[in-house]
Amino acid sequence: MNDIRIDDLKISDFETVAGMVVKGVAAAVKTVQVEVNHRAATRQAIIVALRKKGFTFETRSDWKAKPGEVKADLDWDYRGIALHHAGNSFSCDANEADQLRQAERIDFKRFGHISYHYAIACDGTIYEALDIREKGAHIEDGNTGVIGIVMLADLSVRGEAYKEEYANKPWLEKIKKINEWALDKIDLTNQKPTDQMTKALFALVEVLLKFFPITMLGGHREFQKIANGEGRACPGYWGMMLVKRLRQNYKIEGPKK
Repeated sequence: MNDIRIDDLKISDFETVAGMVVKGVAAAVKTVQVEVNHRAATRQAIIVALRKKGFTFETRSDWKAKPGEVKADLDWDYRGIALHHAGNSFSCDANEADQLRQAERIDFKRFGHISYHYAIACDGTIYEALDIREKGAHIEDGNTGVIGIVMLADLSVRGEAYKEEYANKPWLEKIKKINEWALDKIDLTNQKPTDQMTKALFALVEVLLKFFPITMLGGHREFQKIANGEGRACPGYWGMMLVKRLRQNYKIEGPKK
C-alpha cells in the first residue's frame, strides 16, 4: 500500500474485513504482521474527501507534474497551514493549467521541485502540487510542519510589495530589487479571489483539519516574519482577508514561534 490508486477509492469510502478460522484446539496459529502505509492512505483520503464534496481534484499524475530534479525532504507532523498567492504575472484571465505550469517552472529554478503542497485555480480546481508526504519550500527557513497552499492569482494591491518588502531596506537592497519595485508600482493585474476559488480553499482547509492537528493558520508574510524576520507581501491584501476569515471560521490562531 505504498500508493493507493484504485479507482473506487476516489469516489467512496472503503472497508477491509478479515476473518480467521482455527482448526483444532491444539493447532498452532501463525500470525502475519501487515504494515499499512498510513501516510499514503491519508494522502488518498484527503483526495477522496474533496472529490466527495464535489470539487475537481487533480493529482500530480493527473496534471502530469514534473518529477523533482532535487528530492524534497520528508515531512509529516503538520501543525500549520500557510496561504500564498502566485503574485505578479498571474491572473484569473489566463489558462488555469498554464498558470500551474508557470508556478512549477518558477519553483524548479529556485528549489528543483514545486514548493507548495496544494494549488487552487480561479475556477475552483484543486491541484496536488507537492506530495503531502514531502516538505515544502514555500517559507524561507520555516517549512517544517507547515502545509503550503497557493492561490493561482495576484491577490495583492498596487504598492503592497514595496510597503511590505522594500520600504525599510537599505538603498543598496532597493536598487537590487528595482525591477520588482517598478512592476509593483504599475501592477494592475491584482484581483479579488473568485467565489469558486474561495469555496475550494475553505473545503481544503476543512479537510486538512480532520487529518492533521493544525493549531495555526496564516499568510506567508506572517510565517516569514517568525522564521527569519523578513518582510513579504504574499499572500497579498485579499489573501490576508481570506486568512482572517479562515481563522475566524475554524477557530484557529495565527502563527507563533
